[in-house]
Amino acid sequence: MDPPPRPGRGRVKTKSVRRILDPSPPQPASNSGSKSERATTESVAASSTPASSSVNVETSGSGVGNGTQAMDVQIDEHNVAPATRAPEVVVVDDQDQEDEEGKDQVHLTGKRKKKCTSDVWNYFTKKIEIVEVDGKQYEQLWGYCDFPKCKQRYRAEGNHGTTGFKNHLRSAHGIVKGQQQLNVGKDVGTEITHIQPYKYDQEASLKKLNLAITMHEYPFNIVEHEYLVDFIKSLRPSFPIKSRVTIRKEIMEKFLEEKDRLYAYLKSMQCRFSATMDMWTSCQNKGYMCVTIHWIDDDWCMQKRIVGFFNVKGRHTGAKLSESFTEVMVKWYIENRLFALTLDNASSNEVAVQDIISDLKENGNGSIVCDGIFFHVRCACHILNLVARDGLKEISATIGKVKSLVLAVKGSPLQWEELMKCATESGLDTKRGISLDITTRWNSTYLMLRDALYYKDAFMRLKSSNRRRYAKISPSNAEWDKALTIFQCLKKFYDLTEILSGTSYPTANLFYKGFCDIKLLLDDWSFSNDATISAMAISMSEKFEKYWQQSNIALAVACFLDPRYKKKLIEYYMRKFYGDQYQVELDEFVSVVKKLYQFYTSSAPAPTKEKSKAAGPSSSSTADVLMENVDNDLEAFLYSQNQPGMIESNELEKYIAEPLLQIVGQFDILAWWKNKREEYPILTQIVRDVMAIQVSTVASESAFSAAGRVVDPYRNRLDPEIIEALICTKDWIAAARKDSRIVGSIVNDLDVETLSISMANKLKVEDKNKEGDEKQNEDGDMESDPDIMNDEDEL
Repeated sequence: MDPPPRPGRGRVKTKSVRRILDPSPPQPASNSGSKSERATTESVAASSTPASSSVNVETSGSGVGNGTQAMDVQIDEHNVAPATRAPEVVVVDDQDQEDEEGKDQVHLTGKRKKKCTSDVWNYFTKKIEIVEVDGKQYEQLWGYCDFPKCKQRYRAEGNHGTTGFKNHLRSAHGIVKGQQQLNVGKDVGTEITHIQPYKYDQEASLKKLNLAITMHEYPFNIVEHEYLVDFIKSLRPSFPIKSRVTIRKEIMEKFLEEKDRLYAYLKSMQCRFSATMDMWTSCQNKGYMCVTIHWIDDDWCMQKRIVGFFNVKGRHTGAKLSESFTEVMVKWYIENRLFALTLDNASSNEVAVQDIISDLKENGNGSIVCDGIFFHVRCACHILNLVARDGLKEISATIGKVKSLVLAVKGSPLQWEELMKCATESGLDTKRGISLDITTRWNSTYLMLRDALYYKDAFMRLKSSNRRRYAKISPSNAEWDKALTIFQCLKKFYDLTEILSGTSYPTANLFYKGFCDIKLLLDDWSFSNDATISAMAISMSEKFEKYWQQSNIALAVACFLDPRYKKKLIEYYMRKFYGDQYQVELDEFVSVVKKLYQFYTSSAPAPTKEKSKAAGPSSSSTADVLMENVDNDLEAFLYSQNQPGMIESNELEKYIAEPLLQIVGQFDILAWWKNKREEYPILTQIVRDVMAIQVSTVASESAFSAAGRVVDPYRNRLDPEIIEALICTKDWIAAARKDSRIVGSIVNDLDVETLSISMANKLKVEDKNKEGDEKQNEDGDMESDPDIMNDEDEL
């Protein structure tokens, strides 16, 4: 009986099957009988016994493993199944198969079989399939495409050729034999040109398209835009264009992939995390919560990731907020490794924090640090915002003419051209522009005064050229002088807000000194001879004192852990504020520091001691603005008095006894402590956790700015699930890139003009509600202000 014909062209070679099924040397074929009988005899060797015979076939597992795999083939010639059984597949290494078959060829004919030299085998893997038909087994050799998600296969016996393989590579994957593509570029930071061979990868190109949509916030239907599709097809006609539904699905898959990677990384970190949490209402009229975590990695670099951006349904009560926050922490397996949580001054946040602390005490197995005295941190930028806005209410009439003049010039293109002409004649930069004052944003008042004072000469020249139009609204010389004085006062708040808004460098050690300086300035301004400045300072002091009493002691501890300050700076300011009673306050502070040290000594895991090259404090890319303004009185107190001698019994006492580090200007505190890991193993672990505390909620605010571009009026049908995927994936990928400036990141890629207009309208409504609340409750000023500062200044 003839074997059934197999797909493909040409006849089937059966000697390899005989070699597998009957390892004995082949006998010379008899001349009697037909060709079909000889083929049948060669294809399947009959067993000498009625029982089913079993043979073991070993083939190299190319593509499956480095070892060998055994394949048992059972043949029962008395019980032959009439149906065709599913083929058994064995992966065959090309070289091993050729060597084995070559040996048989040498044994049979004295000639060695020719090796496979075609380039198509770089993209295909050979696999043996054993097919059983009518109780007889046949071997088939197939070549499977190695490209992901491509299931194409072709017969791989020598008599079938490789034309089908080449046609498939050319039509489906754009690979042409002999075609060499070169990529010409320049090395980063140099002018050296390099040329590298380039290999087109369709799957990689599709992933880059999805990445561009995510990072640049393109709509999903951009892949269906006619002219973009024409452009892509002009580059590679065979490039597959996916639908917007497929793009959404693949972006969700990428989000889940990155989420698993980040989860595994966070689980391996041996440190505590500090978090920020804030609420935002989208144009869909849905409330979203943003949760970010901050930590210092093993290389002692600040890290930030958005771990939650989700819709919170129902009323945003304190219980609801605490429940939502706890769920996020549990999902990321960091609920027992929290150190601090930074929030704004909304009344619901007070309730939420108390619930979170109570839950951690009950279920955290003692994981919360020192019973939660370091946990709640109030947003410093929000406090400065409320204080500055109260002061501006007292000076609004003083700067009224400056504001009116700016509005008049900005409201008319003709008058603006005249002002720019006067600016050119005065030698001023015409490209700088003038910011408008927005009532609900105190920093806009500062920016307006800054720009108006810069163009003061141009305004004076404009008034002289047309007195009839500008005489009534132009400020006098005395009013310009008063505006300059107010500008200098507001500059202190603006500079401090700017430096405390950073997320890529530690800010916890800068809070205490900055707020103490503001308190001293307000006390000095309160006794100013200028009635306007005095009234402004008194109004600011009332609000400042309210939040000063609620400041977290952890921020003073962070200042203590700065080797430039230590306990001396704390003592200096306590002498200023408490007079003769300063020693009581100082002793209380020292007891808190000792309690924190004892907690880490008893419960925190000992850090791994890694040998590192000793190095001095390196320069940070962020200048310490607070130290650039040298205070002679403070400098004399810090370095002139000698510290009383004490017995150094532990790391804490040794650290206090050492002299202060005398560095003014730029200082990288993380690099300094990194080099002290062997000398202070416990203190360095404390520093690593404390310095990760964020003194502002700018990290969440910047995420809302990005979300406002993702969920705009033209994309308001996006569901919360894909919104979280887009926001989080962009943040994770941008943070993972070595040079995040290549792609617009969440923090620094902000649409300032659009955001300013929308936020101004929103805050006007909030201020009206806020004024009504203040009449009913004196704590009404503790409302959440979602726009802390200008988006450009969030850096």
